[in-house]
Amino acid sequence: MNLIFLLTRQLRYAKLSAKKSTNDFLHHIWKHTVGLVSIILLSSFLAACATQKQQAFEVENARARARAHNDLGFVYFQQRNFEVALEEFTIATNIDPTFGFAYNGLGLVHSALGQDVLAEKNFKQAVQVEPNNSESHNNYGNFLCSRGRVDESIKEFLAAVKNPLYATPAMAYTNAGICSLRKQDVRNAEVYFQRALQAEPLFHSAAYQLALIQFNRNEITNAKITLQNAMLSRPGPELLWLSIRIARLLGNRDDESSYALELRSQYPDSEQAKLLQSGN
Repeated sequence: MNLIFLLTRQLRYAKLSAKKSTNDFLHHIWKHTVGLVSIILLSSFLAACATQKQQAFEVENARARARAHNDLGFVYFQQRNFEVALEEFTIATNIDPTFGFAYNGLGLVHSALGQDVLAEKNFKQAVQVEPNNSESHNNYGNFLCSRGRVDESIKEFLAAVKNPLYATPAMAYTNAGICSLRKQDVRNAEVYFQRALQAEPLFHSAAYQLALIQFNRNEITNAKITLQNAMLSRPGPELLWLSIRIARLLGNRDDESSYALELRSQYPDSEQAKLLQSGN
């Protein structure tokens, strides 16, 4: 009886030991497997991060090189060296096909060369790859307006001012107003000039255009008020000549003499100075 008991207990102990050894072995395998998987996943993650950083660096580097060629293109464009300007803008688009400013530059050059089809193609590409590029919208609008496509041009000017980060919305509003006058739409032109002055009270072009509309309607006092801000910051010959005419009609001899003196001294060779000299 004692012998049977001892044998039974020994067998049970052997089973428990075997089970424990198996469990320990499986636990050991599991632990090392999880560790290995973790290492593989971590390595993959680090590799992906490195790849993303490399890609981001390459994109940033491409944009910087494209911008350099684009800036050089504008220098040549301003010098009217259109051949080299085209080369620089084209290089910029080849380096970074998503760089809207370069297509905008191509549009300006082709427009200056009278190559309207190519100009419009590149302006469209500029606003397509960078829809918030207000400068491209404004330049495309100027191109359309110069070709008599007034309604299309105004859409581009208004697209330019939709961007709250656009630094010169007064320019786009003024262009919209000037283009509206091309189809005798004085009412909307006034609205655009007023919006331009709200955005930039000293914007000479808008002040002159709006005051001229008022002057031609015999709203002389309103025209004088419209010009007040613009006259504070180095007015050009057009502003001075209009202010002289306003002062004459209002009987303000001091203002008339002051503006006349400034026109003669600052812009002696201007058409307005010649009109003043002739007694008109």
